Amino acid sequence: MKRWVPVLCAILLMPFLAPGDRSAAGEGLSLLQQDFSAIISGLLSCYDQTRDRRLLEMAMRFGEIKTHPLFELSWGRDHRNAAGERRLLQAAARFRSRFRAGACPPYESELDLCSQAQAYIEASDRLPASSPRANAELPGSCRLARIQQRLSSTQLLLKFILLDDQVALFFIGADRAGYELLTVGRAQAVEMIGRLCEPLEDFAEGKVDYLRIHFDMELAHRLFNIFLKKVADLNPQADEFLIIPDGELYKLPFEALVTGFNENLQPTDVLFSEYQAADYVIQKYKVSYFFSFTDFLRVFSGPGRYAYTLAAFGDPLIPRPGRGGEAPPRRDASTIADIPSTRLEVLSLEKLFAGVPRRIFLGADFNRSNFSRFAPQAKLIHLATHFFYDEEDPSRSAFLLSSPGAAPDLCAARQFQELRLRAELVILSACETSERNLLGFKLVSGMTAAIRQAGVRDLIASLWPVDEFGSQLVPLFYREYLRNGSSAAALRSAKLALLGRTVVIRDDIRLSLAHPFLWANYVLYHFYH
Repeated sequence: MKRWVPVLCAILLMPFLAPGDRSAAGEGLSLLQQDFSAIISGLLSCYDQTRDRRLLEMAMRFGEIKTHPLFELSWGRDHRNAAGERRLLQAAARFRSRFRAGACPPYESELDLCSQAQAYIEASDRLPASSPRANAELPGSCRLARIQQRLSSTQLLLKFILLDDQVALFFIGADRAGYELLTVGRAQAVEMIGRLCEPLEDFAEGKVDYLRIHFDMELAHRLFNIFLKKVADLNPQADEFLIIPDGELYKLPFEALVTGFNENLQPTDVLFSEYQAADYVIQKYKVSYFFSFTDFLRVFSGPGRYAYTLAAFGDPLIPRPGRGGEAPPRRDASTIADIPSTRLEVLSLEKLFAGVPRRIFLGADFNRSNFSRFAPQAKLIHLATHFFYDEEDPSRSAFLLSSPGAAPDLCAARQFQELRLRAELVILSACETSERNLLGFKLVSGMTAAIRQAGVRDLIASLWPVDEFGSQLVPLFYREYLRNGSSAAALRSAKLALLGRTVVIRDDIRLSLAHPFLWANYVLYHFYH
């Protein structure tokens, strides 16, 4: 997280409670997280001794509790939660004490602590700090049988948990489940992810400088060996990873991790040809993301029939400077560039979807009235426009609509949530729409949370600025999606097609699109199974 984090944390850690009270905001939250880490580690140790999968399920459930963003967002912010915070700390301390005594807890002994955690989350979700409501509840249980019933024989569900000084990984397949503690500590893992991702994020005002882009393939290979190799070797039948990240792992493009290197000769006169020497996760696996076990277990209940297969919006009219009005968050209206490429992008979709009910809105027609009327009627919603991420208040993050007047018209996250969409898929074809710096807070704040709360099943968003080459993925994706109806399979096919392309950019200079910045930008999030 960037500039908004110190401000947010200063608010979160305000000492609403009496000095010396164990539930004082900073100390209390830190102690709670330590207790949860110790409880998870203790349960896993007991599981190793007994191989009782109920202990594994308990550890998974506490992992779901520990990683819930409402604790960090709400703890200590409101005196009405003070009693609940004290009860939760006491329940966690009691449960942790069982391990200090050298005993493994009996099954269902965690119910008191889990009920206290659920009560706290429900109370926090009703407070203004998390308004509008996130509805990010905890699962009633993490029974492996229930999760495994939802998985095909080739799918592997992976949940990462950042403990105090370790990283735990739970893996669940249709016929097996287990865990591993990664071979690096938490601090080292976070530092390595930062080194890999930072060069891909360093762009002023969304402008791409190809001479500065660097992707450390050796580091990406090392991260694959740390995060995925062991579970991949244990589950050779898997061809799809469903990943639930935690913390800084939300920044990591798992599909771009390097599984090994090939010996293919690389042309020396092609820019980025060196990236063709790597073998990437996407070449063997479909990759997509959930936010929690809870979302994985939720069943999507769309309308069944849609008035339109596609509603696509693009090329908004840009207000020019000197006309007054409110500018986008932290932006001057004069800095908003025209994006004529989005017109071509949307028109290409009109051709792809010929023969099915569809509505296309470009220029002045991409306005608030048309968006509010037609987006809720569509199975697929495509938005090709500017996106403005507000670090200080993610609920003000917004995308640009055509304005009837001189001031920019912005659809903010809070407004988007009110639309009550039931779309199977939304694609935000704009720069950095994944809100990667929000990490796990995306579940409860910002545009991602708004789309989840609006009732959408899947979201495809971008990690980095979208350039003219990366945007070529969009028609490739839709072409595959219309063939097989699977977002994950279509996105993988589109990425593989882009990865294999070489294009001429200018003066006969050729560019390989094998650089992960170009093909790994778009990621797929599921809010329902």
